[in-house]
Amino acid sequence: MEPTSYELTIEQQFQMRLMEESARNMSQAQLADTLVQASRLIMLKDNVIRSLMKQLPVRAFGYDV
Repeated sequence: MEPTSYELTIEQQFQMRLMEESARNMSQAQLADTLVQASRLIMLKDNVIRSLMKQLPVRAFGYDV
């Protein structure tokens, strides 16, 4: 993958800007709750990716078993 593929798209940059503005208006408790929810979602995403990777045949990566 090219390094540029790891950059945020224009749409994602816009979403980040909206999140930043929202965060400025949140209380510390709301920020903590949002952080915990975001962490949980990231962990779930990792689990989905890990599960999908296990389902792929090894030959998909150029290796035959």
